[in-house]
Amino acid sequence: MEEEFKEKKSFNWKKYLPFIGIAVAVILVIVLLVALFGGGPKKAVKKFVKAMDKGNASKLVDCIDFAGSEAWSYKYMDDFDKDDYDDFKEAYKDVDKDDIKDMKKEAKDEFKDQFEEIKENYKSYKMKVEKIKDTEKLGKDLYKVKAKISILAKPKDKDDDELDDSSTLTFIVYKGKVIYTSLF
Repeated sequence: MEEEFKEKKSFNWKKYLPFIGIAVAVILVIVLLVALFGGGPKKAVKKFVKAMDKGNASKLVDCIDFAGSEAWSYKYMDDFDKDDYDDFKEAYKDVDKDDIKDMKKEAKDEFKDQFEEIKENYKSYKMKVEKIKDTEKLGKDLYKVKAKISILAKPKDKDDDELDDSSTLTFIVYKGKVIYTSLF
């Protein structure tokens, strides 16, 4: 009788091993998805600045939401009220998808030209995020990020001045991509 009692009382964790494995797998998938697709507005700004620093036009274009940029530029630029969010979403939906392809190609070509000019004129160029100063939520997935950005560029021509600047820039981020920056 004592042996029966011990058998019933012990916990058989091996029965639950498949459930534990499934739970761990689900948690890993969630963490990976958040890491790949999430990250928020701060990460979007850092990716944008890193692409600028590397002089990579393709990656820079991938950091920009051109439909969001188009919807933002028509009306809001620097004057956005949280009540305008629904209007922004409607303008976003109304952007012609065919125009976006053209915008991406034009922007990529323009960025390539700018990066080539930088390479021609400067022997070294460094751009980085010094500090994210403020993040303000403007609506669902829409943020205003103020970041202190520094640029250090040493010219090839010794007669030219070295560029050493640090300033606070504003970025508008929608769904993890930059739609506006005061940089340009």
